Amino acid sequence: MLQLSAEQMSEREQRRTEIEQTFDYDGYQVARRELFTHLRDPAIIIRGDSITFNTVCIAGLEDVVYINIMFNSELKRIVVKGCNENDRDALRWCVAKPDKRKSRKMSCRLFSELLYKEMDWSGDCRYKILGYRIEFEGEALYVFDLVAAEVFHERKKKSADHQSTTVVEKNKEEQPVNPRKGYYPEDIAGTFGVPVEQHRQESELRQMDGFVSVGMLTGIPGQQQNL
Repeated sequence: MLQLSAEQMSEREQRRTEIEQTFDYDGYQVARRELFTHLRDPAIIIRGDSITFNTVCIAGLEDVVYINIMFNSELKRIVVKGCNENDRDALRWCVAKPDKRKSRKMSCRLFSELLYKEMDWSGDCRYKILGYRIEFEGEALYVFDLVAAEVFHERKKKSADHQSTTVVEKNKEEQPVNPRKGYYPEDIAGTFGVPVEQHRQESELRQMDGFVSVGMLTGIPGQQQNL
């Protein structure tokens, strides 16, 4: 093992002291979580007719089988909190067995249509959003920032017309789309992140004002919920 000499250690200590005495956060950006591998992070997949929470997400809220989903149109965030089966707007988000729980596809065409319209998303794509598990008023919540969504092209369904010579020739000229490969918008992929102070402000979920339940979002009579 390489050891530093006394002189080198003294120089490093001087440099450390210098950095410590002059350090502040000005000019630093917090690296976006989305730019790193996140296979073990909680996430939600949103499609044009359904949403699915991954297994990591399900495991993060212990023993929770039913949830409320809330949406904030100003912040472009979805919040998920556990609830009881008979609570208003309760949604089952997993398959619960005696020995384990697993994710399930939640069909929600009307909800997805509203969300896609709100976010101006492409109907030909699905969107993956990482979740942040936070504590608010003594309760564990998931917060999903929809602005930082990873985009995946959906595999197009084949039709009878697809067999025509014109379409075949066109497909030969186009690059095939890989539905497994996601990408981020340029404002995310092209930057390290946001300044430290902005990051601190955006990370604070001070209140639930502005969030609405799924019932309120879809406008179904009798499904509104006061928070």
